[in-house]
Amino acid sequence: MTLYTQTIRTMKTSLVILCMAGSLGANAYDVKDTKITNYDELLGKFTAPNGSKHSYDAFLKHFKVSGLSFAVVDDYQVVYSHSVGEKAFGSQEFIDNNTAFSTASVSKPVTATIAVMLAEQGKLDLDVPVARYLKRWKMPASPFTDKSPITMRQLLSHTAGMSQGGYADFHLGDDIPTTLDTLNGLKLPRYKKPIEVMFAPGTQWEYSGGGYVIAQIALEDITGKSLQVLAQDMLFTPLGMKNTTMYQHGHPKFLTNVAKVHDAKQNVILDGIPICPQIAPSGMWSTPHDMAKFTIEIQRALAGEKTDVISSYVAQQTTNIATLDTTGGWAAGWMRLEAQGNIDWFSHGGSNTGTGGQVMASMKGGKGIMVFINAFTPQRNPAVAALIKQVVHALSWEQSVKSTDKSSQQIIEQITGRYLSPFDQVVTITANKGILTYVDPLSIGGGRYESEMYHQGNGQFLLNEKANVVSLQTNPTDKFEYLTLTRPSTNLRSFAMRKLKGDELLPFEVALKGSVQQSLNAYQAWRKKKPNSRFLSANAINNAGYSALRQKNIKGAINLMTVYTELYPQDANAFDSLGEVVMASGDNKQAIMWYQKSLTLNPANDNAKKMIEKLLKR
Repeated sequence: MTLYTQTIRTMKTSLVILCMAGSLGANAYDVKDTKITNYDELLGKFTAPNGSKHSYDAFLKHFKVSGLSFAVVDDYQVVYSHSVGEKAFGSQEFIDNNTAFSTASVSKPVTATIAVMLAEQGKLDLDVPVARYLKRWKMPASPFTDKSPITMRQLLSHTAGMSQGGYADFHLGDDIPTTLDTLNGLKLPRYKKPIEVMFAPGTQWEYSGGGYVIAQIALEDITGKSLQVLAQDMLFTPLGMKNTTMYQHGHPKFLTNVAKVHDAKQNVILDGIPICPQIAPSGMWSTPHDMAKFTIEIQRALAGEKTDVISSYVAQQTTNIATLDTTGGWAAGWMRLEAQGNIDWFSHGGSNTGTGGQVMASMKGGKGIMVFINAFTPQRNPAVAALIKQVVHALSWEQSVKSTDKSSQQIIEQITGRYLSPFDQVVTITANKGILTYVDPLSIGGGRYESEMYHQGNGQFLLNEKANVVSLQTNPTDKFEYLTLTRPSTNLRSFAMRKLKGDELLPFEVALKGSVQQSLNAYQAWRKKKPNSRFLSANAINNAGYSALRQKNIKGAINLMTVYTELYPQDANAFDSLGEVVMASGDNKQAIMWYQKSLTLNPANDNAKKMIEKLLKR
C-alpha cells in the first residue's frame, strides 16, 4: 500500500528559496494549549491522508529518500524524535540522532543571531552603514546606495538589494573560492562577475546569499575571529549543540558522523560531503536535536523567561518582521511567512544539492518541528512537507479559520478577478454563491494552493494556513488596485499583486493561445516595459514551455521554446528544449536541426547527441 492516495502539496524549495507569492492570508494565532502525553503512539508511525499508518522505513521507500531525522518540540521540550535510513544509500551505515546533515540556508538565522548578539554587546549597530565595519573588502559603488547605504539589518533580511542568490556546492579536490573570491565573482560556477547592488536598499526583497557573505566579512572584521569560531563560542558550546559545526569537510574540527548527499537516483554525489565555503549563508552542519536546543532558547526568550545564551532582545530582533514584500514575511534572520495549522511560526528551510530540510518553531507556546533528509530536492521537499503536515495534525495543533462578517455583494464584485503575483503567476479570486475562493497555481515549493477567503469585516480576509490579512487597496504610487498584505501587530503593508484588467493577457498566456509571432511580440513588449521581470528569465520560459507540453499544448510549448531561443540565442539549452517539443509534434527533421544547433553551442550536450541518434533511426 502506498502512503498517499492524494497529492501532497510541497511547502519548500530551498529557497530559496525559496518563496512563492502565495504567502498571503491567515492571521497569526496563539497555539492552543493541548496536553499530549503519548507522543510515541501519535508519532511512532507515519499517518497518510487516508488514515493508514506506515513505518518510517516505508516512508523512505515511498518518497525515494535515503535517510530521515526529525525532532518534535512541545511545551518547550523535545517530546519525540526519530532517525531512520542510511548515511549513504545501500551502505548499511545507519543514521542516528547524532548524525549531522548539511543544513544549507538554515545557517542564515544562526549567522543573524550572532550578528544581533554582537549588536547587543555594543560591537555593531544594525542600522548604520555596514561599510564602516568592513576592513578586507569594500562595498561596490552604486547609484542605488549614494543616499541610502546598506545596513546589517538589510543584509540579514534580504532587503539590501544584493545579487548572488545562492551558491554551488564544492567537494574535496575542487578549486574552492574564499569568501573574498565569492564577493569578487571568482571561482563561482553560477556567477561570472562581482556581487552588485540591484535596487535601492529597503525598497524591495530579493533573496541573497551574497548579502550574508558580506555580513560574515563584517562580523569577522569586527571581532578578529572567524565565523566558525564565533558560532562555536557564542552558540554551539553554550547551548550544548555538540553535533553542530560551521567548519567544513577537510578541517580537523569537522564532524565524523554525517549524512551524505544523494542525487535523484539515490546515488551518493561524488564523495557525499559538500563543502560550502560561503559559511554564513549555507555552511552549517547540524541535527534536529541541536536545532531544537537553538530554537527552544529563542522561544523561551520570546516568552520572557530567563535564558542563559539568547536574550529577549536578540530573539525579538531576529524574529521581528522586517518586510512583507514578495514572500509575505521575513525577519532579520528567520522567515515569518508560514502558518501551517494556522500557527504563527518562525522558520527557515535549507536546500543544498542532495540534502536539506526545515526548522520551524512557534512564536508562542513552545512548539517546533525540525527535519532533515539527505535526498535530492524533488524527492525531499514532498517528504518534508508530508512529515510536517502529519505532525501538526497528529498533535491536534490546527487552529480553525472562520469568517466573522458576511461579504457584501459590492466587496465580492470588487475583489474577484485575476492578479499578477510577484513571481509572475496569475492568482485568481472567484465567487460562487457568496463564497470567495483564492487560487495560486504556484505556491511555496511549486504546489498549487487553494483556500476559501474568510471575511473579517471591512473587506479584509484571512486564508487558511497563510500568515497575512488580505484586502484590495489602491496603491497611491501608480493608482492601480492591488491585493494587499498586512500583518496584525505590525504597521507593515505590501501591495503584493496588481489586479489585471479583464482583457489583459500576460506574455505566457499569449504564447499558450496565439501564434509564434504574437508570442514574440508579447515577450518583447513585456521586456521593454519590465526588463527585470521573472517572466523573462530563461528558467521561467523553459518551465512554462514544459508545463504546456505536459498539458499536451504542443503549439503553446513550441511558441514558448521559440521565444526562449530568440531571447537567449547563445543558450544551448534553449535549442535543446525546442528540439524536444518539436519532436513531440512529430516533426523529426526539424527537431534534429534544433538539437544540432544546441550541439554547436555546447559540444558536450550528451542529451542532444543521444536524441539525434535516436531520431536518425526512426
